[in-house]
Amino acid sequence: MIATALASMLFAASADAPVIEAPTIQDSVEYHDISGRTAKELSDALKRISYAEPTGDRYFAANTRWRLAWNFRVEAPPRGTCRLASATASLDVTMNLPRWQPPRDAPPALVHQWQTFATAVRHHEDGHRDIAVDAAHAILDRVSKVAPASDCGKLKRSLGRVADATLREYRDKESSYDVTTLHGQAQGATFP
Repeated sequence: MIATALASMLFAASADAPVIEAPTIQDSVEYHDISGRTAKELSDALKRISYAEPTGDRYFAANTRWRLAWNFRVEAPPRGTCRLASATASLDVTMNLPRWQPPRDAPPALVHQWQTFATAVRHHEDGHRDIAVDAAHAILDRVSKVAPASDCGKLKRSLGRVADATLREYRDKESSYDVTTLHGQAQGATFP
């Protein structure tokens, strides 16, 4: 009898819990091919395909852009408060990377130098992706903890504020990441 009552209570509690789906993540990589036979030629080619900072002061060989969207469904049972029924998030990540196909007669030292650089650039850009993925998970986690509200409009606004604040927090983390890593330089993403 006690087990039946406990099972009924657990079922009732879980029936009120929102359905939080794992974020859907769409990754894409766009390669920008360069050519050259010397470190200087490769360096010049990198500058031609580089991405400028908004100020135009610095240029970077790679970048990662991401867009995060979410959807929250709320519901109000009869004679009840409005609650979150389900939450989803979708993340689109686009990574832009330089790519060099060494000619057959390329000096082995130059090939090694490029491979070291390309690996470091990818590692740095993966860090940006990781921050974006963490943001998607954090939004879903945080909105799942928002208390029900007296009306659904109020709850939707609360959920939106939580999601927006979380997104700003993770954009700030991304900026800090670039400062800390010197835009990847501290991770070896420099050429030559």
